Amino acid sequence: MSTVNALDPETGQPGKEYPILWWTTWFWAKEYEGILVDNCGLPYTCRLTHDRSVYGNTSTVIFHASMFELDTKDTPPLDADTRKKAWILQTAEAPMPFQRDPRWTKMFTHLWSYQFTADFVQTYFIAGRGPHSYLLSTIMKEPAFTIDGKNQKRREGLAPVAWIASNCRAHNNRHYYVKQLLKYIDVDIYGKCLKNKEWPKNEHGKDLSASEVVAPYKFYLAIENSNCDDYVTEKLERPLRLGVVPIVDGPKDYSPFIPTSDSVIREDAFASPEHLAKYLHKLDNDDTAYMRHLSFKYPNGTDGKTLNHLSSGLRQAFDTGDEAGNWGKDLRGVRCNVCKLTHDLAEGFVTLDPKRQIPIDQTCEFGKWDKAAWAYDFWFWHIMFALSIVGLLLFLLTHRRARGVLMQCANSVVSKVNRLRRKEDDEAKVPFIHMI
Repeated sequence: MSTVNALDPETGQPGKEYPILWWTTWFWAKEYEGILVDNCGLPYTCRLTHDRSVYGNTSTVIFHASMFELDTKDTPPLDADTRKKAWILQTAEAPMPFQRDPRWTKMFTHLWSYQFTADFVQTYFIAGRGPHSYLLSTIMKEPAFTIDGKNQKRREGLAPVAWIASNCRAHNNRHYYVKQLLKYIDVDIYGKCLKNKEWPKNEHGKDLSASEVVAPYKFYLAIENSNCDDYVTEKLERPLRLGVVPIVDGPKDYSPFIPTSDSVIREDAFASPEHLAKYLHKLDNDDTAYMRHLSFKYPNGTDGKTLNHLSSGLRQAFDTGDEAGNWGKDLRGVRCNVCKLTHDLAEGFVTLDPKRQIPIDQTCEFGKWDKAAWAYDFWFWHIMFALSIVGLLLFLLTHRRARGVLMQCANSVVSKVNRLRRKEDDEAKVPFIHMI
């Protein structure tokens, strides 16, 4: 990562500092207060602050989406005619309801989001190359367990599939799919949603890390809580790093996030949970077929050094340099880009179109598994209801008295409808002046 000091190239002295105002609070707000953005290779710096007293001296104001949703009236005066300040909406989650309402989206000039189409793109991963947390480097690490080690864990009773879930309130109702998958294959579930396995501890009685829990499994349910374009979280990075095959459900296009086309298994590529389970059983019993999904971990020749064997989509999205203006789709990249905008607006290098506004968010498929909930959880009652209707019809058709009652009811309904129609016709003949 570049740590070029922000020095004025002409004077050699520290460059000018520009404030960036967070109007709303957000997660870790206190920890981020006063952070200096000075590692962008720019001849100036920016400082993040929640101090609203700097409003008159800043050219960028940032709003955290979930906090704005709680109080949409807590905003500074909007200079709608001149747009002297950039109003930036920041979100890392699926869009809030107000993001689909033009009454609110027209307030903001820029979007800071996980979406690749946003003005400032921050994914859940770190772009570039490095030895530790950079996405490209972590997914190239050796698998935590060999295939022989995983098979031994299976013989010891470990399920082939693992899932860690904190709640059952996902936007897409993913847990309904998992409930059905459980009928056809064993899944060890940790967390608060559908838990069937206690969180393991080490020899000292301390909880294992999530990575330690997932590492020995063959498959991991890396299913997102929302199905939105470009919304992919650390749920995918962890199994890719550990050498566990991810079973994914999220955006329609995963190509910017995966090392090879067969490095993940898509839930919606199968007609049903049962069909997916059959495929997983097949891989569980065929080491050669299973290892094809991990081929990116074992590149040939020197490809491991150049990363050339990784997909072009992944490299294009995350293999970025450190020079100014080539920042990646991560937190540092966003800060640098926002700092540049702040400077350019303050110095008059750019102006904002008064009509500029963020688009209405239509990138998500909400309730993807809602139909599955009815089909999966309530199939018994569907069948019972259908059988009841069929039984009633058979009874009415096979009993003379029942047929008579049915015909009498039908004639009564027809007669009542005819009387209502005659009444409406009579009222329509009343002169209009009598109806005033």
